[in-house]
Amino acid sequence: MASTQAADPFFSLKAEVEAAINDIVEGLPQLTPREVTEAMERIKWDIEMMEDSIDRVMSNPSKFGISGDEIERRRIFVNSMKSKLSSIQSKDSERKSANVTGNGIANSRSTASDQREALLGNRDQEKAKQQAALEEDNENFIENENLRRALIMREQDESLDDLSLAVTRIGQMGLTIHHELKEQESLIDDLHERTDYSVNNMSDVNKLVSEMLQNRQGRNQLCLICILTTALVVVTTLIFLLP
Repeated sequence: MASTQAADPFFSLKAEVEAAINDIVEGLPQLTPREVTEAMERIKWDIEMMEDSIDRVMSNPSKFGISGDEIERRRIFVNSMKSKLSSIQSKDSERKSANVTGNGIANSRSTASDQREALLGNRDQEKAKQQAALEEDNENFIENENLRRALIMREQDESLDDLSLAVTRIGQMGLTIHHELKEQESLIDDLHERTDYSVNNMSDVNKLVSEMLQNRQGRNQLCLICILTTALVVVTTLIFLLP
């Protein structure tokens, strides 16, 4: 039996297919899609050869000396290998889909990240523009305030200059009034002196007239009184007319 199995190519193919499928199952996570595809193609080719050998044996079992039970076991083995191969293909397809989905998600995440970065960049640019506009408005406001303050200060300086001139004129007018008052005071004092002098003279004349009236010495005395009165009037007039 052992020599028969060694001569039968089915068993060598069986061992190769089992080993290849086990290698794929164990190394599937590490294998690339291309390596998996190439390994599965080789296994399919080996399975087809096994099916061909089963068909040849079934066409003439007595020639190969293989019983019907053995042929059935070989067919069951081939079908089980096909099932495993189909399962491997499904897992490989799922892995490819997962990779595609992962790449899609990664691309989506990358796109979303790019969009988010672009949005943040736009927001930063908009914020920078708003900040620049705000700074420009502040600078314009400060400049306008400085100009307004400079204008107010200039107007205040002009007002102070006008006020200073007015105060100077008022001071000069005060000095002029002071000098005039001094002169008026001097004139009044002089007038008082002259008035006192005239009053004294009038008193003397009145005394003289009184004495003359008391003495009643005639017309000569009356003439003298008239002359003295006239003289007094003349003197008084001269006093008021003289500067």
